[in-house]
Amino acid sequence: MKVAQLVVDEAHCVSMWGNDFRPEYAQLPDLLQHFPGVPVNALTATADPATRQDIVDKLGIRGAEIFVSSFERPNIHIECFQAQKRIEAITHYLKANPGQAGIIYCLSRKATEEIAQKLRAKGFNARHYHARMDADERRQVQDAFQQDAVDIVCATIAFGMGIDKPNIRWVIHYNLPKNVESYYQEIGRAGRDGAPAEAILFAGAGDLKTYLDFIKDSAGTEEYKEVQRKKLSRMWELTQTQSCRTNLVIGYFGEHRSTPCGHCDLCDNPPRGFDGTELAQKALSACYRVNQNAALTTLVQVLRGSYSPEVKANQYDQIKTFGAGKDHSTHEWNHYITQMVDQGLLAVDFHRQSKLSLTSLSAAVLKDGKTVQLFEPREQTLRNRTIKVEDNPEQPVDQTLYDKLARLRKQISEEKGGVPAYAVFTNATLKDMASKQPTTYSTFDKVSGVGKRKLEQFGERFIAVIREHLGLGEGDLSPLLGETEADAADETDERPTRPARRVNTLKETLRLLQEGYSTAEIAGQRGLTENTVIEHVLRLHTAGESVSIEHLISPDDIREIQACWQKLEHPNALRPVFEALEGRIGYAQIRYAIELL
Repeated sequence: MKVAQLVVDEAHCVSMWGNDFRPEYAQLPDLLQHFPGVPVNALTATADPATRQDIVDKLGIRGAEIFVSSFERPNIHIECFQAQKRIEAITHYLKANPGQAGIIYCLSRKATEEIAQKLRAKGFNARHYHARMDADERRQVQDAFQQDAVDIVCATIAFGMGIDKPNIRWVIHYNLPKNVESYYQEIGRAGRDGAPAEAILFAGAGDLKTYLDFIKDSAGTEEYKEVQRKKLSRMWELTQTQSCRTNLVIGYFGEHRSTPCGHCDLCDNPPRGFDGTELAQKALSACYRVNQNAALTTLVQVLRGSYSPEVKANQYDQIKTFGAGKDHSTHEWNHYITQMVDQGLLAVDFHRQSKLSLTSLSAAVLKDGKTVQLFEPREQTLRNRTIKVEDNPEQPVDQTLYDKLARLRKQISEEKGGVPAYAVFTNATLKDMASKQPTTYSTFDKVSGVGKRKLEQFGERFIAVIREHLGLGEGDLSPLLGETEADAADETDERPTRPARRVNTLKETLRLLQEGYSTAEIAGQRGLTENTVIEHVLRLHTAGESVSIEHLISPDDIREIQACWQKLEHPNALRPVFEALEGRIGYAQIRYAIELL
């Protein structure tokens, strides 16, 4: 074969330092050697400078030009919260954003199932997805999500590859991601239509420990483990930072700036700093007096003077600092001590049930009075956030019409064998349609996202819904099309309600049929599916054209379809009939038989 170009997608997988190293990718250099002189292009959306260099080295494409665009995703709003009352917070958020598509990423398979079940119990349209599910079941969940039949998927990171659904409005991380690359790749599945989207992350120290255990028990080299620990540390830093989160992310990928992004929670509500030296001294003293043998929860109980079973059992209520911080809430102390850990004043020993211990920096605060700056906790306002996809105020959207158009879109997606609804028209296109309300083919052509092909495929049916909604009826050919009398006179089709461009596409099919081409050959020549051409043939026959349809649908087929449709009590959609007939008869034939009635 004469190969023009070789392209390696998800190229970070070739690097051991990438977020998803795959051994199979390590074999690609051998493949490339079989095509000397053929251009090679390696693509990835998430690779830090070290990984980018490693891709060049591993693939053996030294000297290759490296092109890096901005890593910022300005339409995605980033937020981080403590891992507390997560289901309650998510529930409030979903109620504020009903019917919007989103993904909840979870660390374990069990969590995906449990969270999906809890959300269904609260009335949300949620399913779970993980690698241990049957392949058909996974495919069913993914297809339902793509077709807008399911709003929420609770999934492990197994769910993502191949997801190109443009109207995902939010991505929630129920657990801490293992590195910044994974996080940024996963939130990038939201807002692909360019409209506002939200990335929400819940961060807990328990997840940090779990990942550290994963790294410790992995089969990698010590060098590899150390890199993974550093990547995890940067991910944790993102959740605990008190400055712009977006700048930290893009800085990780080698893009540096100091101006705030304006689309993260810390830019919306900058934290207020204060002199926290006295609070730090109380916490460090308490840690010292419990012999560095207490985890965060217990240390907070000591500071607040709480007589918990563990405090009593260890006689921590007898130490000097017991109750020294009772004027601050548990939430505040959790927040302050976490900041002390981030500043290196305390350390978490994950090998001793996350017990806190002093560090080399602690003495300077306890003995020398070194100043410590802390930040006040911010209110967790997730429940109040609503994603607003802004409409053009000069062109208000008719919501009733939008809903009718969305139902037609869903019907068409089902007729086409379950293609994603957005593959017919995106939400943005439907909104523009419901706003402009085009009633002719020429005005429908002005709707954003409507090209020539989709105009031919779907224009007639969507115009009919709009005209019916406006009470205009089907109308005559000229007003429907907005064409001149000469244009109308040029048309010989006797069905005045058919749009001219629809008639033209039927005429082209008719011309090729008359020249002896088969439906498959016509589809190939015209760049259409064969099902579309079959529908053309059946419509031509209905219009009185002399075309043969015996090979497409038999009298027995027609009787069976009509009997099935009547037995199902005349459904508006074709899919129930298609499924009742077990897929033996195509959508075009079903439509034809029902229209005969």
